Amino acid sequence: MNRFILGFFALALATAPAVANIPSPDLCVLEMDPYWAVLFTLPNGGGNAFTDARGEGGAVDATLTLTVVNSLGDPIYNYPGEDIWLETPSVDFVTCGLANPDSNTDATGQTRWADPLFGGGNSLGSGVQAVIAGGVVPVAAALQFVSADMNGDLQVNLSDITTFTQALAVYDINADFNADGVVNLSDITLMTQGIGASCP
Repeated sequence: MNRFILGFFALALATAPAVANIPSPDLCVLEMDPYWAVLFTLPNGGGNAFTDARGEGGAVDATLTLTVVNSLGDPIYNYPGEDIWLETPSVDFVTCGLANPDSNTDATGQTRWADPLFGGGNSLGSGVQAVIAGGVVPVAAALQFVSADMNGDLQVNLSDITTFTQALAVYDINADFNADGVVNLSDITLMTQGIGASCP
């Protein structure tokens, strides 16, 4: 009897550290304030930072915060950022490599996306999700992406300029880079700044 109890406690102690460092995607949370925003990206990372996204009324801070916890709900410290990334359900938005957060998790289990993404194409209508430990984290945010790389081939070139030019005649939400409801000079400026951008 005593051996059984001792063996049980030894097993519990041996598995505790493993459980402590394994994220539970169902309990992790991806958040953003405000709830909705659009982020302009470029393949070379020259687009807007998450802190300079566009929402209702203009510029908004759309920093994404992911809280990483284990199956007990305890925060996981120093979980590698390289093992966490963003995805969109849309096949029209692509990134140069994985869209990892800016750092490993801190003492509260949190990591953030604030720096510009290296990406192209668009994810309008599909939102964003975080992937960790092979699972998708429930999303409490609606962030969408647009890019001067309008066709998502990870380079801004003549084909994108042609598509953008056509959008000037008839409103195309994918060319409304600053999400103000019109395609105008401000969008032309962003398109011009993006010409030649490609993955590093």
